[in-house]
Amino acid sequence: MANKEGLVSKVIAKLHQHKAKEFGKLKYAPNFSKAYRFVLVWDSSCSPAETKAIKEYIEYLKSQGKQVIRIIYFNVKTKEETPLVPEVNTFHVGKWDFDRTGFPKAEDLKNTLLHDTDFFISLDLSGQWQFLGMASVCKAACKVGPFNPKHLGNYDVLIKTADKHNMNQYLCDLKEHLNKLA
Repeated sequence: MANKEGLVSKVIAKLHQHKAKEFGKLKYAPNFSKAYRFVLVWDSSCSPAETKAIKEYIEYLKSQGKQVIRIIYFNVKTKEETPLVPEVNTFHVGKWDFDRTGFPKAEDLKNTLLHDTDFFISLDLSGQWQFLGMASVCKAACKVGPFNPKHLGNYDVLIKTADKHNMNQYLCDLKEHLNKLA
């Protein structure tokens, strides 16, 4: 359910930006080398190559001594339809965890997002409402997402890649930009 240019989409986009202002913007410039807690969110419909690249990036963060919380979105209506069993520090979420506008409504998801976090990183290259909703309510010091002019109010750092839909390039650019925050 990607954003369309309809009236409903414009209203929801404004709601997300308003909610992001309510929770505040960047409180401090996080230092990547001193940062500890990272929340990564992505869609389960990623290709196997993209999933492999994401796992390699998570291993890179862990090798740097970072705690990584993974939130994986499944485009299914009920929890029973989720095909995988979550691991430690992994949350499987779906449509049941969000309201109609994309804001989280499940208590465990909200608690995870409201916990003090250094970086919230969205790996959603398509701009789905659920990912914008999570970014809007997350209490992270720095929220990072793919570049889209409409997302300026939702994220603190936007990463623009040459190829809009290339996860490998996005992760390389992400690593480069975050390492500069030292």
